[in-house]
Amino acid sequence: MQHLLQLISDYGWFVGIPLGFIVIVVYVFRPGARKKYEEEGRIPLEDKNPKHD
Repeated sequence: MQHLLQLISDYGWFVGIPLGFIVIVVYVFRPGARKKYEEEGRIPLEDKNPKHD
């Protein structure tokens, strides 16, 4: 049992990093996210405070 715990503590990052990456990619490319990201992508193009000279 101790050998298994040592193995997990030594190589857990080897599974954790790719798994975390996959979770992030699935979250970003989920079906409902497109509208949100398109709206947020237009924010820099909107002029909410027009400057008048």
